[in-house]
Amino acid sequence: MKILVTGITGFIGTNFAKQFRVQFPEAEIIGIDDFSTGRRDALIDNVTFYEGSITDKALVAKIFSTHKPHYVFHFAAIPRVSYSVKYPTETTDTNVTGTVNLLTLAQNYGVKRFIFSSSSSVYGGAKILPTKENENIPNPKSPYAAQKLCDEIFCKLFSELFGLDTVCLRYFNVFGPGQHGESPYSTVVSAWLEALYFPQKKRAFIEGDGTQSRDFCYVDNVVSANILAMQAPKPFKGEVFNIAYGERITLNEIKELVEKYAGKKLELEQRPTRMGDVVHTHADISKAKEWFGYEPRMNFADGFKETVKWFEERTKK
Repeated sequence: MKILVTGITGFIGTNFAKQFRVQFPEAEIIGIDDFSTGRRDALIDNVTFYEGSITDKALVAKIFSTHKPHYVFHFAAIPRVSYSVKYPTETTDTNVTGTVNLLTLAQNYGVKRFIFSSSSSVYGGAKILPTKENENIPNPKSPYAAQKLCDEIFCKLFSELFGLDTVCLRYFNVFGPGQHGESPYSTVVSAWLEALYFPQKKRAFIEGDGTQSRDFCYVDNVVSANILAMQAPKPFKGEVFNIAYGERITLNEIKELVEKYAGKKLELEQRPTRMGDVVHTHADISKAKEWFGYEPRMNFADGFKETVKWFEERTKK
């Protein structure tokens, strides 16, 4: 088996590559990353790696023609709602054009399945909670969210027009070891822990009054969902699925947990609610369970403890 992993040195891409290697030791893993948000020290061994952007048509074409991957796991993106608001053109180029470039080559080279990393941000603040895929019409509130939704549409189009099997996984607030607090994708969990353990690098802040809530998903659950989606025998044809834990917690409750497990007082700078943000996220994950057996392996509390442990280990290095 040969797989292509885009964004392989990013937070999710790194965790995925490590766990995939353990589960499939004989598989050939090909990775691409331009280190715009990834980290060079996160690249695992035994990977055929290409440094560059998914918008580089010549480079990506070379990867497909040389390796002819069976599956594509597309994690690469320029993240952050706020960054996309400031730079809509640049982020669209990578997040949409880059994805279409990958889809085109995946179709040309007979890829078995294209697994796309989407985002819960496409809902734009779902009216019905817990959020079901078919009950909440997407309503993006930022260019980033609109870009992810656009990618989902292209995935479905490539399935319908060309027969390329695609599946879109809408992640909800992924956190866990390996997510540095200064990362563009960082949740409040990692951002606040970074500020506690490395105060010289980051200041902790809160946007809004802290009553907003999130359905936080531990990174191992996301990795599991990707592998299960690859293994599923039934074609997806562009279907979308919520990938989350299925419960929500407020930011104020997160603050209490941070102080409890870290044993330190967390001082937060108060900031106004950011543009394009939503108040609550809470996923219904029954569709993913039904279609490909997704079950969250790690609950929030245990995942939080593992994340705190990772931050504590970093202070000893």
